[in-house]
Amino acid sequence: MIHILKIAAVVIVVTYALRLVNAQSDLLVFSGLAIIGAAFYFLCTVLGQVINQFKSKL
Repeated sequence: MIHILKIAAVVIVVTYALRLVNAQSDLLVFSGLAIIGAAFYFLCTVLGQVINQFKSKL
């Protein structure tokens, strides 16, 4: 259950960061891209944990 909440949080963060990418200021654009990159890194680590959890149950 906690993994589903983490994945939903990543989706919400990426959705908000896309607004920053569409901003006029360069600083906001680069910060939005950095947030998206960090969110995808977090998503990969969470998916790795989910896969390891499924492997241990098999």
